Amino acid sequence: MIPILSGINLDIQMALLFIAILGLVWAYILFTHRRGNMAANRFLAVLVSILATFLLRRTANIEENNFSLYLYFISHGFIFLIGPSIYFHITYLTGGKASFRRLVKHSAAAALSIALMTVLFFYRCEIDKVEDLTFLKIASIFFISLQVIHVLGYVIYSGKLVADYAKKCESYYSTISRINLRWVKQLLMITSILGIAIFGMYFLIVTGGYYEINNTADFLFLLLISIIIASIVYKSWRQPEVVSGLYEEPGKYKNSPLSDVDSKELKEKLEHLLEQEKAYLTQELNLNQLAELVGTQSYLLSQLLNEKYGENFFNFINGHRVNFAIKKIQEGDLSSRTLEAIAYESGFNSKSTFNRAFKKKMGCTPNEFYKSVKEQSLKENGH
Repeated sequence: MIPILSGINLDIQMALLFIAILGLVWAYILFTHRRGNMAANRFLAVLVSILATFLLRRTANIEENNFSLYLYFISHGFIFLIGPSIYFHITYLTGGKASFRRLVKHSAAAALSIALMTVLFFYRCEIDKVEDLTFLKIASIFFISLQVIHVLGYVIYSGKLVADYAKKCESYYSTISRINLRWVKQLLMITSILGIAIFGMYFLIVTGGYYEINNTADFLFLLLISIIIASIVYKSWRQPEVVSGLYEEPGKYKNSPLSDVDSKELKEKLEHLLEQEKAYLTQELNLNQLAELVGTQSYLLSQLLNEKYGENFFNFINGHRVNFAIKKIQEGDLSSRTLEAIAYESGFNSKSTFNRAFKKKMGCTPNEFYKSVKEQSLKENGH
């Protein structure tokens, strides 16, 4: 018989239990999966398992089951595994590695807190007899603060990895790179929301506000956990490239068969494609797509861009887009349109990217360039 969680009806409890089991099953699949980046998959499995544990501990009757009560106690220590699991998942997914010593170092906080909670579990009866709860409240607030700082600290720490990976994607902007970048950004956002939710939940418990709103906070917290688990399962299922390694990025120019004759032919095809068909105007254009249009492999096209033009794909394409925008500005298109409209027409997917690329190429912002063109036009017309 499934014990009923106080304040939550059986249907909701069954739904929470289903999500928890789904999370554990998916974590098992990720952990045992033999394709793709297995290390990254296993750290994602740790994250999903922790979240599923938060649901399981609330679908058990902790008053009548010592194991459930113990799980409830030590699950507070599991929170210290959320940050490291995210960080190392992103580390391995973006091409990094970690030594065993480093893994132990980052798991130390979780191990210590689990040990502490185990001691508190065995002395729970003595703790219940304490009448003055001031010290316990202060200790609880301190512990909760450490949990939140720990989680959000790893979010910031992981953000640097994502920023570095974004720069790497400029050199090789392939389909899998783009999917991985979007994926890790979503995980960072999820972790941030989770950290804030953990803080809010336990703060209400410590201050007593939790009991005043009759399990509403508990339900919202469990709902958030369920949504996070479901979204991770759904997204990793819909984007198997992240966990299965269906796409492999080749080593840079390793054993490249690109000859001088092939290089000349590819260069002619590429220039025709850009000058006549203006392929760079496609906003979501990536290296694989351009290579397919040229009729070659992506790593050969990357080699061509580096050897013949001295640029990576990202800068090469954005350079053509900036030239297109410059021509539009010089032709007077801004008299009836905005810079943002010209940016999108030129193939950029955001105004900020357009501004950065423009300034990198021209040494000034698009607006400054427009003003200089306007002033030059006035001088030529005698005004």
